[in-house]
Amino acid sequence: MIDPSQQRPALAAALICVGILRTTPATAEQAPGGVLCGIHINQAPPTLTPTIDSRMVGPASDASFGCLAWQSFVYLNWPVLAGSPGEPDREAAFGRPGPTVWETYKRHDEVFRPQARPPAPWGSPDLSTGAPRPLKTTHQAGGGSLIDRAGKPVYYEMLIDRDEFNYIVENKLYDADAQLAFAASKGIVLPAGPTARYGAIGTIELKAAWKILTPAELAQRPIRFHTATARLEDGSTAVVGLVGMHLNQRIENFTQGLWATFVQIDSAPEADAGAPGRTYLFHDPDCARCAVNAMTDPPQATQVEQVFPVAPSVRAVNEHMRALIRDADPNSPWQFYELLGVQWPQFALGFPVPRPDPEPVAGHGIPLSIGMPSTQTLMNPVIETFHQVNNVSCLGCHADGATARSGSNGPIAADYSFLLGHAQSKARDSR
Repeated sequence: MIDPSQQRPALAAALICVGILRTTPATAEQAPGGVLCGIHINQAPPTLTPTIDSRMVGPASDASFGCLAWQSFVYLNWPVLAGSPGEPDREAAFGRPGPTVWETYKRHDEVFRPQARPPAPWGSPDLSTGAPRPLKTTHQAGGGSLIDRAGKPVYYEMLIDRDEFNYIVENKLYDADAQLAFAASKGIVLPAGPTARYGAIGTIELKAAWKILTPAELAQRPIRFHTATARLEDGSTAVVGLVGMHLNQRIENFTQGLWATFVQIDSAPEADAGAPGRTYLFHDPDCARCAVNAMTDPPQATQVEQVFPVAPSVRAVNEHMRALIRDADPNSPWQFYELLGVQWPQFALGFPVPRPDPEPVAGHGIPLSIGMPSTQTLMNPVIETFHQVNNVSCLGCHADGATARSGSNGPIAADYSFLLGHAQSKARDSR
């Protein structure tokens, strides 16, 4: 088999020749993108502006998708416009305290409600006010909880943007029975890129990881976390800091989506690289006997190591963006985050086509094709702590995303989304 990395130049040339990927005229401002964002000089580097790309510019590559992911990260973490959930405040500075755009997206449990009740309209409740975030889940996908050095568990939440919300509501996919009928007769195809029907961005699904901050962490200057006030399972409130974020963004012509994952830089060292005396959120460099990446229960801290280093293809854009953020605001907490890597589908049957994989068809079973992904391994040490092994990845796992109820021939694909599997039935579910 040919190494996929050796095929990328050929793929790029083919895409340019057939006009699949949009290009724009070169400008002096765009030229630096050719260094950070791949081989194409027209690929502009990310900027500190509340903009988001819904399509690729120039040939696809790990570097170009890294730039697109960082631009999405900036947009999603831009201060939200008061009274307009999901919309950035374009007059605000990046890093202003308070809720961000994505924090006002719909949580999965607000969409998939007991007895298949329809979700409340978009923007209700209005979390742009900074009300405490309800955090309920401490379990990672696949099991286990991540315990910080203070003996407290990390909390997780999953959210969707307005485009996906519109698609779910219009097609009644929040109802497990209606969802099954829709998937069997039409096939679930989440919006990829802008559509006249559902919105201007396309589907975005997020998973966020929050750590309860200690008084010492809150006293740091500059503070090294984006913070929020949360209401925890027991009804208490706490100030939490963002430590990890998964992003799945469905852009035009890439139905499987762009997969990217970010982490707060103090979380854990790379394997066997812990520095004695340095403070990590989830690692004690002075504990030689601590079992690494093993499940623990509170108050025993989890000893975490990041098994796989930051992908070489995104290191330059990480340095560029962190410097850009720091130069704009030396006190910004966003300078302490980095992109670990990206994953995207390259081919369908080894040949470049406008859609690297055909859209799911009616009644399609699982797994769906993963379209020869750019990497076979991608995970986050604070979101998949206990599954840091080769050949585990976002796209590889989500190919098994299925509808909440199975058809007569077994599970039906839910277009690489596990969230749709949370839908409930009117008669069957009461939880």
